[in-house]
This record gives sequence, C-alpha cells and structure tokens, in this order.
Amino acid sequence: MKIRYLGLSLTLAVAACTLQAQQSMPEMPGMKMDTPPTKSQQTTPAPKPNRTRRQPDPMPGDMQNMRQDTRDTKAKAAAASIEHSFQQQAGQADGKPAQDSDASSIKLPIQELQEPEAVGFQTGSDLPAPELLIEVVPRQPMTLAEFIDMADKSNPTLVQAQRNVDRSKEQARQVSLPPNPIIGYSGDHIRGGSYHGGEEGAFFSQEFVLGRKLALRRDVYRAAGRSNEFAVEIQRARIHNDVGRAFFDALAAQQSVVIHDRLLKFALDTETNAHELERNGQADASDVLTAEIAAEQAKVDFVHAQRMFLAAFTQLATYAGQSSLVPHPLAGELVEPPLLDPDGAVVTDMRESPAVKQAQANVTLAEARLKDAKREKLPNLNLKAGEWYSGEELGETGIKTGWMSFVEAGVQIPLWNRNQGNIGAARAELERAHQDVTRTQLLTRNRAEPYAQQYQTARYTAEKYRSEMLPRARRAYQLEVMKYQQMAQSYPHVLTAQHLLFTLQLTYIQALNEEWRAAIALQNYALMNGLDEPMSIGSDSTTMNLPTAPGDGN
Repeated sequence: MKIRYLGLSLTLAVAACTLQAQQSMPEMPGMKMDTPPTKSQQTTPAPKPNRTRRQPDPMPGDMQNMRQDTRDTKAKAAAASIEHSFQQQAGQADGKPAQDSDASSIKLPIQELQEPEAVGFQTGSDLPAPELLIEVVPRQPMTLAEFIDMADKSNPTLVQAQRNVDRSKEQARQVSLPPNPIIGYSGDHIRGGSYHGGEEGAFFSQEFVLGRKLALRRDVYRAAGRSNEFAVEIQRARIHNDVGRAFFDALAAQQSVVIHDRLLKFALDTETNAHELERNGQADASDVLTAEIAAEQAKVDFVHAQRMFLAAFTQLATYAGQSSLVPHPLAGELVEPPLLDPDGAVVTDMRESPAVKQAQANVTLAEARLKDAKREKLPNLNLKAGEWYSGEELGETGIKTGWMSFVEAGVQIPLWNRNQGNIGAARAELERAHQDVTRTQLLTRNRAEPYAQQYQTARYTAEKYRSEMLPRARRAYQLEVMKYQQMAQSYPHVLTAQHLLFTLQLTYIQALNEEWRAAIALQNYALMNGLDEPMSIGSDSTTMNLPTAPGDGN
C-alpha cells in the first residue's frame, strides 16, 4: 500500500507546505516567478511548457486577505480552524520530489503507456497550451480612473452631445435676428407719354416683428439647449457605466486567467505523476489517459480564459474611445466592491437621474413653445418709404414737378389664420411633456430595481463564498492532502477536493464581478450603451430664419 502512493505523496507534501506560505501577488500567464535554479538544478532537463514543479498558490493575490480577514470574525475563525487541523495532521516529514521525475516521464515513449493489446494507439501530441498574454504581462498596469479619463476625452458620442448644445445656442441666436431691410429702385411712367416725364427714385422697406416674438423664439431654442445639456450628462453616465462595467469584466477575466493557469499546472503535474506511476507499474493506461484528458481540457480552458480577457479588454478600450490600444494588465481591487444602500440608490436615481432632469427641462421647452405659438398670431408691421423725382410738367409753365416723397405702412389682418392649430399642438405637446416626466421616473425605477436586487444577491453570494465555502474548501483540500500523505486516502479524493476549491474560486470571482457591475449601474442611474448616438432635443435644421426669408417664420 505504501509503495503504491509513494510517488504522489512526495508531490503532495510540497503542495501542503505551499498552502501555508501563499504568494502576495498573482502572476499573469508568462510571468516567471519561480526562484532561480541552484547549481545542482541547472543540469536538470528543462520541463515542458505550462509545467512547474512548485505548487502554485491557489488564490489570486487580491483575494488572499480572505484567509484571515480581521474585519470578519467568521473568516478568521475558519482560518484558525484550518491551521489547527493542518498542524494536528502534519505529523510526518515533508518529502521532496525526485529531481529527474518530470524529465524522465517526458522521455518515456508513448507506446509504453498502452495496454499490450493496443500498443499502436497514439494518445496525441501533448503540445503546450498557447500563452497569449506573454507580451501583455510586462506592460504597465492600467486603472479604472485612466480609462474614465480617456473616455471623457476621446469617446465620440460625448463630443456629439456637446455639439448638440452648441447647435441649440447658435439656433437661438439665429431665430432672434430681425428681418433684413430692403433697399431698391422704383419707377413709374418712365417714358413720360403725354405727361412729358415719369417718376423714378429709391425706396427703403423694413419689416418690424412685433409682440416680442423674436425673444420668444430665442427662448424656445435656449430651452432646447438646456435640455441638450442634460443629454450630455446622460451620455456621460452611459459612458462611465459602460467603462466601469467593462473594466471589472476584464479584471474578473484577468483573475480567471490566473486561476486557470494554476489549474493547468496542477493538471500537468497530475499527468506527470500518472506517467510516473505507470512506469513503476502502479497505474494502467486508463489512469494515464484520464490524466491526459484532464490536462488537455485544462489547456482548452486556459486558452479560453485568455481569449475572454482579450475580448473584454477590447470592449473596454472601445468604450474609452480607443480603437488601437494594445491590451495591458489591469490594476484594481476586485474583492472590495462599494458598499451601497440599494433601495436608497433606486430612489436617488429616480430623483437625480439626468434623464429625469431632461424630461423636466422638456416641460420648460414645451411651455416656451406654447407661449411662442400664442404670440405668433400678432401681425408684423411692414413699412416702406422712398424719394421719387417726377418729370411731369406743371400745367403750361414747363416746370417739372421734381422730387417728392412717399410712405407705405401695413399689417396683416389675423382674420382666418390666427395660428390656432399650432397653439393646440403646443398645448398637446406640453401635456405630453408632463406625462413624460412620470414615464421617465418609472422607467428609471424599472431599470434600477433589478440592479438593486442583483447587487444584494451578488453581495450575499460573495460573502458566503468568502467566509463560508472557500475556507471549508481549503480545509477539505488540506485534509485530503494530509490523509493521502498518511496513506489513508486515495489520490482521486485529493484531485476532487482540489478541483472543488478552484471551481469555487472561479464562482467567487463571478459573484464579485456581478456585485461590481450592479453597483456601477446604480451609481450611473442604470444608463448604458455609451456608444449609441446621443439623444438630441430640438431641430437639426441649418436653414431656419434665412436672411432672404420673411421674418414671421422660424
């Protein structure tokens, strides 16, 4: 019995010691964190890629404070219980793996792993998993604040929203301009006829807009500009929401890469041990094939985790307005989501959301349009004046009439068209704007409430993993290691406990990410889709109140 477990017990002894001395920082794939080899080790053949003799730390660095969190008595008690159990059961001396065990298993011909009746069956090339992030790791880590700053400067939709404000300001200036005067030439009876001369001269014409209609038109576009200012705040909240959520998606993916990297190393070590046991006659081809399948699956999962990080980083960069930013490591505290009052956040969103404020500003805009529509029925004054020279002779004196002046003035009579249709439409628009405030408040609550529930669910889940399940899983793994070292347990039990620990860590990361995403959504009024075109209030026409058009239209 002792001979059967000798090979793996040496490796598990190292694993047990490693669990007591955790690393302080997580390594990204491709980072070299192993200690330099000694002289005796330098002659050892190089191991396979993705393989390590040292058991890696099964906890990402920013999650390691969960072991003995001084702020959590449950977690501290669980950690103390684990340490006590570890000290009680670690009664034997630590063993060390043989220097050449890994290399010798690599050199072993694959046919020797098969049953005699299936010698020609090949189990695969056993290629290493691609390390796609090897060039990413040395780069300078980037923070959430850096991406927010880039988004504020580079996201094109934020510039578009600001240009809508500028457009409304210019439109307000244009519609408040009075009509241009007209100056021209006028003639009558130019050939003279029996009068021996006609009249000709110059005139000046001006339309005067009465009833402060120009100021009221200007007020309409100023109100549209204020509404567009809230549209800028809406777009900024959308962008910040998308950037923040994408950042923690990428950060969680980065932590997932770390864990899958460690899972791969454990799987490769298990495969190496299976080869070693088969060579010593303690395992058969089925055991070896099972270990190889697990190692290949770990490679697939490792590559998938790297691809997910690259995809998440690309999305993050695009929200920040960067189309060519190369992937960088991310620096952030995944284990410290903000502490919120979710119910209070929903109420705050309904009251302070820029979308609600914009709806309220649209009421002011509708009131300005109604006031303008009522005043537009007042007619404008048209005035025309000029000076003529008349060549008509006065009687038989032969004296010409000479210079004379004329003046014309007139107004339209609002007999049939008193703008009554536009006034009725403006009243309907005002009522619609009032209802839109209520609609926007309900919509904001409708969007925010699921995030409030998601936040509470994710926070509860993460707390259970942090203080209850993960400490128990670590303890179960350590107990299985101790039992195996004492030859009281089979190795598959150790693998099962180990796989459970890593699976719980991945689920814990997902719960933390969900907590962050919900919190960020609540902080940004549940507004999202920061790359969608920003909403625009008012007309986008650039031909209003043209210099050659009458002054009574906008």
